[in-house]
Amino acid sequence: DTAVLDRTSAYLKEKYNLAPQTYQDYRKLLESREIDAVMLATPNHWHALSTIWACQAGKDVYCEKPASHNIHEGFRMVEVARKTGRLVQIGSQ
Repeated sequence: DTAVLDRTSAYLKEKYNLAPQTYQDYRKLLESREIDAVMLATPNHWHALSTIWACQAGKDVYCEKPASHNIHEGFRMVEVARKTGRLVQIGSQ
């Protein structure tokens, strides 16, 4: 949502003199070598795929609950995290 990106970027620039890099395409964010980890606050049905893509791109992941939409997705998330050696944490506050 470019309106949210623009508004938040302007706020950070004014309040903290920061100019963050913004992305409209998650795939472009995953391509960046400057990013080590991602925090996922996407709709629930995107949690598993976004986590798997991030792990495959070499990023660590913090994902809001629920971890996945179904148990199969959860098993795939664990499988990919183990295979890639990435840290994955699911928030369950």
